[in-house]
Parts: sequence; C-alpha cells; structure tokens
Amino acid sequence: MTAAASASAFERATVIGGGGTAGTSTIDASWYQGRGAFGGVLAALLVRAMERAVADDARGLRSLTVHFCGPATEGPVSVTSEIVRAGSRVTHATARIMRSGETLTFATASFCRERPGASYALASMPDVPPATGLGDFPRGVPGVPVFLQHLDLRLTGDTFPFSGANTPAFSAWVRLREPAPVDAAVAALLLDSLPPGISTTFDAPRPIASVDFRVQLFAPLPASASSPEDFHLVTVRSRWADGGYTEELRELWSPAGVLLAHCQQLIAIL
Repeated sequence: MTAAASASAFERATVIGGGGTAGTSTIDASWYQGRGAFGGVLAALLVRAMERAVADDARGLRSLTVHFCGPATEGPVSVTSEIVRAGSRVTHATARIMRSGETLTFATASFCRERPGASYALASMPDVPPATGLGDFPRGVPGVPVFLQHLDLRLTGDTFPFSGANTPAFSAWVRLREPAPVDAAVAALLLDSLPPGISTTFDAPRPIASVDFRVQLFAPLPASASSPEDFHLVTVRSRWADGGYTEELRELWSPAGVLLAHCQQLIAIL
C-alpha cells in the first residue's frame, strides 16, 4: 500500500505537493458544504502551508485570520505562503489558495515562541453530557453538509440546528472519524465543523456562508495529555444578527475542560 493510499482523508485534504513556499493541493468533493469545500478544511490547508514556511516547531500558531473570497470547488489548486516578518519571538505569515490566478481563500497568522509571564485560566467548560451515550449527528440526509462524513459529531442538548429555537447557541462533541492528534490545523477544522449558531432559530436549512473568521489558540497543540481518539467540545453562540449578516463566538475545549482556542466569525445569510 502506498503512503498516499494509507493516509487519512484529512491528511489527503491538507497535503501540499512541491517544496518551498509554493505548492499544489487538491480539493475533494467529499469535503463540500454547499458550492465548495467547507471553511474548516481550507483553514487547515492554509495552516499547513504557513507551518511549512515558518519551519520552526518552537513557534506555535497563536492567531489565525481566514477570509473566504469564493467557493473552492473540486480539483487542483495552488497554495502559496510567505513570511511577512520573523522577529525574535513572533513570526507573521500569510498564505493563499488560488486557481487560475484567482484567490479563493487567504489567511494571515502569527506563530509565537513561549515567553515568561503571568499564567491563569479562568474559563470554565459548560456542564454537558459526555460524548459516550450521545447519538452521532445524522449524515447522508437532505440539508446535512457532505463533509460531515469525515466527522463524528454528537450534539449535547435539546437545542440543535434548524429546530426553530429561540436561542442562537448550541454545542457538540467532535472528532475526526479517522483519529488524528488535535494540532493547530485540526483545531481550526473542528472549530468550524458545527453549523452557525443562528441556524438553531431556523425551521429548515437555508444557505449560509462564512465571510471570515479569526482563531486564537491558548495552548500549545497537540496537548500532551490528549489522545487522537478524544472528543473535543465545540460551543457556538451568536450575539447579533442584522442586515443579512451575523457574528458568533466559538470555543474549543479539551476533554479535561481546558479552553484550547476560540473563533469569532462573520457569516452571511444568503
């Protein structure tokens, strides 16, 4: 069996061919949400491109901003990255996914070395049922994105997408169906894996698209105590919607209740 054949779906989706800061990748339709690949897998691909450009394990991803310019449809794409500046402790980088000279998605990021300073963790994980015993999110039915075939996603409460609820918030335990350590790229994917918070207020599926999102990571990843088989909790809540747009805040929690990252999104309601 070749290395490519034995790789997981996530590894194949985020591999970059060629060397240096310019390479190629392939968008697979199995990762679709609507007209193209879902944002989380594109963000993960861009993280991989910038990690390759930074080439320093001591500098972990701390901040990531991704802009979605157009649908990334099935087929080959070019992936480029650039180091904007490398300081003594922080490296700023950028990356693009392009096709035929058109930018489909681009990102900026900050990779940081650890430094001495204050240390505290005041956030508390919501009290939710454990993943064991919860049912897997339905797949292969109308309105459910194709990419969810790659995820094991388990809703934690009575509020769920397209249920006509009053509160634009919900949470779920999530992991890749083919286990993988939750490093920075996987964290970006998991944070974007759930439908938007506003979807709980809808009675039926409707088109929604991310304009951009910003991720901040609070701990080196993957965590030493974590296992590739672990579920991680993703919480979603929206505080505002108007004029055809909505914002939301997402959080990624370790199984032990440690806040690993959060993500703020701007979403267009189509």
